[in-house]
Amino acid sequence: MQSDQTEIKIERVGKASNGGMRLFLSDGNVMVLGAKSWNRLDLSLGKKLGNHEIRALEKESNYNLLRNKALELLALREHSRQELKRKLNARFQSHESEIERCLEELQSEDYLSEQRFTRLFIESKLNNKRMGPFRIMSDLQQRGINREAGQSIIDEMADEEFWLNRIRVNIEDFCKGNKKFKRQALGQKLFQRGFAFELIEKVLDEFNFPRF
Repeated sequence: MQSDQTEIKIERVGKASNGGMRLFLSDGNVMVLGAKSWNRLDLSLGKKLGNHEIRALEKESNYNLLRNKALELLALREHSRQELKRKLNARFQSHESEIERCLEELQSEDYLSEQRFTRLFIESKLNNKRMGPFRIMSDLQQRGINREAGQSIIDEMADEEFWLNRIRVNIEDFCKGNKKFKRQALGQKLFQRGFAFELIEKVLDEFNFPRF
């Protein structure tokens, strides 16, 4: 769009396929905005747009693309804020302020929820019999979830007996086919899978693994 065009008008407004507003300008350009952007820029049919208004319109049109991509990603599955920010940064480089605005809006509208993501993530990991709570917590932290928030949900969904049973299942899996393990080696394998040392020791005693 030429920066010296001062008599550009909004000639027609239609609906976009994503639910936004398609603006047809007198210079032949077409831009798509959300309804909030229309109100934000105080636009109206037939309004003349100066250079400042055109730049603002272009910025909001780009923001609409960014927001729609974020909603597309969230429709596929829940994301943590950090995950979604990383993906948007990869696609929309040098748009940090718009990305932050998008994330704030999506959280305020409950499209993006750290708590919902954390709960669903933990539920999925609890179905993985090889994964202990420390491993789950580590994976959550890599996705930007703080330890306190993650641990409270883990504790709510799985008690000590759950993890003891999970360790028993893992020991049986390791020793399948009469495989022999020394106590220390087996304990190390279980620890690497994210189980607490004291619970590992308790179950190893149940299975009568000698300490020496």
